[in-house]
Amino acid sequence: MGALAWVASTVDLRQAVRALAAAPPWVFLAPAGLLLLNSGIHALRLRVLLRAAGVRAPLSGTWAALVRASALGLALPTGGAEVAKAALVGRLCGAPAPAVAAILVARLLELVPWTLLLWWGLAWGLWAHDRLVAWAALAFSVGFSAVLAGSALLARRDPRPWPPLARAFARRLPPGLQAFGGRLRQALALLGHDRGALLRSGLLTVPFSLVNCLVAWLILRGHGVAASYLDAMAVIPAVDTLIALPITIGGVGVREGLMVGLLAPWGVDEARAVAIGLSRWAAELGRAGVGALLLLVGGLPSRDRDAA
Repeated sequence: MGALAWVASTVDLRQAVRALAAAPPWVFLAPAGLLLLNSGIHALRLRVLLRAAGVRAPLSGTWAALVRASALGLALPTGGAEVAKAALVGRLCGAPAPAVAAILVARLLELVPWTLLLWWGLAWGLWAHDRLVAWAALAFSVGFSAVLAGSALLARRDPRPWPPLARAFARRLPPGLQAFGGRLRQALALLGHDRGALLRSGLLTVPFSLVNCLVAWLILRGHGVAASYLDAMAVIPAVDTLIALPITIGGVGVREGLMVGLLAPWGVDEARAVAIGLSRWAAELGRAGVGALLLLVGGLPSRDRDAA
């Protein structure tokens, strides 16, 4: 709310609305369509991982579950959409633990291209555009690199019993949570040993990440910003990493505030920068709108109905 209040008090919102109205229709339609396409890529990645965990889920049903989750996520703090994805995909395939494991591993694999893009942004010159964003990109790139290195080391080791302290903590949990934790650990072990599934899902993170940058670049071009696609690849990952922090609902306010500072070197005034941020949010609303329609027409995913 603080970020949103700062934007409202600093920027002439009437000018921002005029900038939104002046944008061509494709600025809103094409990005929303690309986000729906990206949900399809994400569904394919999850389907590969679910199969490795011993669960079969239809591609169309998985896509529909992800799009529904995007609608629910707009009403939740950042990160809430991931919880909704786990719940809806688990309901679809009738196996919550493998669904959570697949989503966790999918997010972990996304760190590979995203970390490379953050390093690219630093080499490209984020320091000259916005030092705060550059420091954040550096911190996250180092952190993500450490997580990936640690995950790779753990994946090379054979599964071992939990340490005594962890076992003592687990015994204090309700029986249902203990059983879920056991199934989750088993699913993660299955995924960790299927290198082919990890490779296929990992390769699909490349177009998944590039489409995200393409969405932002199209919006920039539609608003008359003379930035190249490589520029978008340098700037957008750092912005999206900060937006992903669970400090606002849907990243509203943070997205627009970051755009003000980052786009200034291209001669973009504050009102137009806010309009660009709102255009990205409008693309998310477009995808969420499709998810809301699916919720209204078909309700929540059902294994009996959607797995057919």
